[in-house]
Amino acid sequence: MSPSRIERRTLIAGALVALAIVIVALSAAIATAEESTTIISAPVAPGTPGASTVVTVPAMPAAPASGTVSAQGGYALDFTLPTFGKSGCLVCHGDANLVVAKGDATQSFWIDEQAYLMSAHKDVVCTGCHIDFGYSSPHTAASGDWRAVAKQSCKNCHQDQYQQWSLSAHAPSPVALGQADPRAASKPLCGDCHGSHYMPVLKNNPKGKAEVHAQAQQMCGRDGCHADYWANFNDYYHGAAYKKGADDAPACWTCHGTHAILKSSDRTAPMNTANLGGENACGTKGCHQGAGPAYASYAPMIHGRDKIVSANPLVKFLAIVFNRK
Repeated sequence: MSPSRIERRTLIAGALVALAIVIVALSAAIATAEESTTIISAPVAPGTPGASTVVTVPAMPAAPASGTVSAQGGYALDFTLPTFGKSGCLVCHGDANLVVAKGDATQSFWIDEQAYLMSAHKDVVCTGCHIDFGYSSPHTAASGDWRAVAKQSCKNCHQDQYQQWSLSAHAPSPVALGQADPRAASKPLCGDCHGSHYMPVLKNNPKGKAEVHAQAQQMCGRDGCHADYWANFNDYYHGAAYKKGADDAPACWTCHGTHAILKSSDRTAPMNTANLGGENACGTKGCHQGAGPAYASYAPMIHGRDKIVSANPLVKFLAIVFNRK
């Protein structure tokens, strides 16, 4: 027997009520989910057009009461920066467009993560060097000079090298009891010579060693340091060969030393005139085995070739002749 008209209307009304209840429940559930979760849609597999899956993750905490939020995607700095590893800092510094205005120019604060992961310090977290950073925007540092702190933080791992540097000609030294070296600001710190984020791996890596070997101008001969010595490093067997890219030509530190660099006036320095022919100077590191006074007599040419040649009477005469023409 078919249902009567009244029974059909009753069934339809009940179904509509049930549907309304379901819609209200779903709306409430979606509203709650939006407050507590972020929805990420990602491809199921590469090359599968339109195929995607929905993953729910905990929503990011609200910004701190002070309103300290970075400009990169609204991330709360107190949530991102203290996380272990480099991921927190790279939320902002992984953006190639992160620059700060410096007068009429801009300064980039971008860190190339892929290049960093190829460096000698790939396993060192950011705060391993930036040890005094405050997690705020803009950043604050307890010392007031975060660059100097980062450049000197190398001593926490490289203690032997730091000890050698601290006794060298490059280290600030007291000039009198209770006084600081007035030239301290011009003395180089670790990071000034070695760079910062992209130091090459040296151990069992000929390519990395070759890269460092080629950095004499950046490390020693740049403006403000020893640009004059770099400019006159032109003798045929050392400077000219090095500047042409000869692998066996000496870099600055091959002769002068690395961290324990002393002034040539120091009687223990390898570049002291009394030591030039010894095993710690010309005879060092397999350069000139058995070097003696004959090698030491050539030393003035290494940084003084241009001056010596220009003072030669024949060269002077030719210069006069050709200049007249």
